[in-house]
Amino acid sequence: MDKYGSMTDLYADQANIEGTTYGKRWRRHEWSQLVEEQVTDNMEIQMIIMAIHGGGIEPGTSEIALAAAGYHPATVLPTTDGQGLHDLWLFEGLQPRSTGNGHLHVTATHYNEPIATELVQNARRCISLHGCSDTKAKVSETDPVGKIQIGGLDFELRQIVLEELTTARIPAEITTDDDLKGEELGNIGNKTQVGGCVQLEMGTRYRASLFETNTRPRRKHTTNAQFWLLVGALRRAMSKADVRIGDSPAITSCGA
Repeated sequence: MDKYGSMTDLYADQANIEGTTYGKRWRRHEWSQLVEEQVTDNMEIQMIIMAIHGGGIEPGTSEIALAAAGYHPATVLPTTDGQGLHDLWLFEGLQPRSTGNGHLHVTATHYNEPIATELVQNARRCISLHGCSDTKAKVSETDPVGKIQIGGLDFELRQIVLEELTTARIPAEITTDDDLKGEELGNIGNKTQVGGCVQLEMGTRYRASLFETNTRPRRKHTTNAQFWLLVGALRRAMSKADVRIGDSPAITSCGA
C-alpha cells in the first residue's frame, strides 16, 4: 500500500525535498500555426512517454522513457533516427538503494501531479512505463525475464506496440491481470486527447537485463543491445500510430 494517497500528499511532506529526495524532468513540444491563410487549426498530435515511478522507484523506467522519447539517457542529446521527439515526464526517486525509494510510489489512479496532468491532457497519445514484480511478469524457467504486460485504454496503439515488440522478439502480451490492466479512467496515462494510453509493465529481471550495471548512477551509461532493441520497437510503434489510427477515438470498451 502506498504511503501517500496522492502527489499532493507526497509534496506536502517536508521530508521530501526536490533535488534530494526526488527529481522531476519533463519536456513539452511547441504547438504552432504559422501559415497566414490556414483555414483549419493545427491539431496537437504529440505523444508523451511517462515514467511516473522513475529513478530508484521502479529502476530502468527513466532510462527507457528518455530514449523512447528520443533523448539519449546519458547525454540527453536528441536522436537522429528520423522518428521525431516526443513529450516526456519523469518523476524519479533519488535516494540511495540502501535508503530505498518505494515510499515515493503513488499509484497511477491517484497521481494528481499538476505538470504531469497538463502534459498528458495536451498529448494525443501516451505510453506509460512501469515496473512490476517478476511474478506478475510471469518469469519462469523457460521464460527467465518474463513477458512485458501491456495494458491501458488505447486499444489500437496497444496492438501496434505488441506487434512491434513481437517483431523484435521481445516477449510481451496483452495482460489479463487486473492489477496491471491500467484501464481505470482515473489513471493519469488515460487522460490523453483520445482518452487512453498504453501501459507497459516490465518485470524486475527484464529491466535489469537492459543494463550492464544496474545502478541509478550507471544505468544511463551502460545501456546494452537489448535496451536499444526495446527502444527501437517503441519508437517504431509511435511513428506508426497516427498513420494507422487516424482520428478515431481510442476507447472501445472499458475494463472493470
